[in-house]
Amino acid sequence: MAGHQAVKSQFKTAEGRYTLHSEKTTGLVPFAMRRTTRLTIATLHSGEEEGMYVVYNVGDYLHVAPFDATEKDPVCSLIFNPSAVRDGHPCCHAYCPARDGLDLLVGFANGEVVLMSLRAQLQAPPGGSRPTAAATLNADQMHDSSRCNAVLWVPRSNGSQFLACHASGSILVYKKNPGMTGESSGKLLSHLSSKSTGSNPSSTISLACGGINDAAFCPDGSRLAVACRDGSVRLLEWPSGASLGGYQSYYGAALCVCWSPDAALLASGCEDDLVTVYSIADRQVVAFGEGHCSWVSRVA
Repeated sequence: MAGHQAVKSQFKTAEGRYTLHSEKTTGLVPFAMRRTTRLTIATLHSGEEEGMYVVYNVGDYLHVAPFDATEKDPVCSLIFNPSAVRDGHPCCHAYCPARDGLDLLVGFANGEVVLMSLRAQLQAPPGGSRPTAAATLNADQMHDSSRCNAVLWVPRSNGSQFLACHASGSILVYKKNPGMTGESSGKLLSHLSSKSTGSNPSSTISLACGGINDAAFCPDGSRLAVACRDGSVRLLEWPSGASLGGYQSYYGAALCVCWSPDAALLASGCEDDLVTVYSIADRQVVAFGEGHCSWVSRVA
């Protein structure tokens, strides 16, 4: 494009100097707020698929690319729902090593969550776009009909417990059990009564917050931070779900949230174009990151 300013290849911050690793300029799609791209870093150990991968969603597809070759085409591109399914596109995903190999979660705009194996997708014949799913949760919107905006693995659960956070304000808690992946159709046994033994979701936490946009566990898994549509960032004790406090954005919705590695600070991005940093010990906001020209959609 004539007059288009090139992306800077190097820049300096207070933390150090950074160099642009790569930039993909082909196969790009127009930006759509409701279909924003999210990234997940996954590492597979042993086997032919050993290595680091980037899992990311674009439009109706979920792509998997080698971490050190992001300028190339993905090694795997999956489409879960036909184009006739209006809200069947992936919105969020999460990876966690698991003994049973079922290590990848994908949340969708129609409220469904798919449990699958990343290695199985990489082992599929080249050129195929049909995913190999082990289980489909909240199928046919049985438990929540709203958009799934975040999926999380519970820390220290060894990949046996995970959450799905919905635009309705509900957090559905799931536990793996023998019945979850026992059906050949890949549908959960949660189709049975919620009072059945081993059914899923195992519990539900409901927040009156206008909807959940994002959530993140602190490193030890004892607290859950939730970014809400009403502009609040709420701290919950885990697994009870009891409120531990929180804070409010300057204005607009809270869109994303993350923890510092030592769990001392919490950062969030909001529709006020600011990054807000909250101190857990002081129980107050200690810094604002300014200079953004639009909403802050992800922090890390």
